[in-house]
Amino acid sequence: MRSFSFLAVIFSSALMTTAASLYSKRSTAYLQQNGPAAKALNDKYATLTASSSCNDGDVACINGQFASCWDGSYHLYSCPGDWTCAAIPNEWSDGTTTTCDSPDNIAYRFSVAGVSETRRSVSDRPKALKSRSTAYLQQNGPAAKALNDKYATLTASSSCSDGDIACINGQFASCWDGSYHLYSCPGSWTCAAIPNEWSTGTTTTCDSPDDISWRFLTAGVSETK
Repeated sequence: MRSFSFLAVIFSSALMTTAASLYSKRSTAYLQQNGPAAKALNDKYATLTASSSCNDGDVACINGQFASCWDGSYHLYSCPGDWTCAAIPNEWSDGTTTTCDSPDNIAYRFSVAGVSETRRSVSDRPKALKSRSTAYLQQNGPAAKALNDKYATLTASSSCSDGDIACINGQFASCWDGSYHLYSCPGSWTCAAIPNEWSTGTTTTCDSPDDISWRFLTAGVSETK
C-alpha cells in the first residue's frame, strides 16, 4: 500500500506560488462555526468501508486512512507518521477540510469548537490534550526551512529512493519504482515541510498558505525559497 499524505489527482488546485502577503488570523470563532459540519462528516466517514459505493472525485477517511474515489471505488492511502485522516474544522476560513493531521491538532480543534469526537476512532485520539507550543515551532523551524530549500531544487525527474517524499512545485511528491509521482493538494492548499507545533520534528504535507506562513513567522524563520 502506498503511503502519502494526499492523493489528489482528481483535485483542481489553485496552488500558491508565493507566501501569503497578508496573514489571516486564527479564529476560535471559525472553529466553533465549522465544528458541527466537520463532526457530521466524521460521523459519515465512520460508516464507510473500502467497499462502500462512491462517485469519482469523492474523498473521505476510512479507518484513519485518506480515501479517494476513482473508477467507482475508494482507494486508501496511509497518512505520514502517527497522523490520521479526519474532517477538521477550518480555523482560518469558513468550511471544513478532509485531510491527514496530527491527533493532537485534530483533538485541539474539536475541543475549542466545543464539539464531541465520539465517532472518530478512540485509538486515533490522544489520551491527554497537549498545548500548542511556539517553542516547538521555533525549535523545528530551521529544519523545516532546510527541507523546503532542498525541495526547491527538485523536479519530477530528480532521482529518489522508494519511500522518499518531497514537495515539487507546490505538489506532494511520493517516490516509488525509482521516480517521483506528483499529487495536487486540495483547493488552495500547497505542499511544504512545516515545523511541528505539538512535538519535535517536521512534517511534509499539504497545508493552507496561511498556516504555513503563520508557522514560519512564529518560528522566526524566512520562507524565501
